[in-house]
Amino acid sequence: MNKTIARTGAIVTAALGLTLTAATPALASADKCKGDASASCVAVNGSKLHVNSIKSRVALYAKTCRSGHSQVLINGKHYADSNGGKDKEYCSKSIFGAEVTTGTWNVNRNYAKGTKIWSKFWRYTGATGPGTSNGYSSYGTACATVG
Repeated sequence: MNKTIARTGAIVTAALGLTLTAATPALASADKCKGDASASCVAVNGSKLHVNSIKSRVALYAKTCRSGHSQVLINGKHYADSNGGKDKEYCSKSIFGAEVTTGTWNVNRNYAKGTKIWSKFWRYTGATGPGTSNGYSSYGTACATVG
């Protein structure tokens, strides 16, 4: 009889635990990269429509350094630049490559469902022509959607 009560108690406890766990909202976050061997990355941390923070990164291949800066846009409008828009050298020290953080912004606000948050890493090459803007080339545009 004690074993039956103990088993029943364990089943009820487990069922309640699963119910309570399922009812708790999961942390909503997005982490995306866009590009080839080197890429722009964006990470959005938050819950539902609330954004706690945005982090921009650049994905670099094995043991390379790139000079540039990241630009963050929200629904196509400029939000922020890493390092105040000034170029900085970002390096991967791993033979496997690495994603290097270029900037983090504490946002702490709600956005409408479907809001797009983009990040672009701009590498200064000094070159002009197709695919460049004022001597910069983009490593792609990473995009995360709120909600």
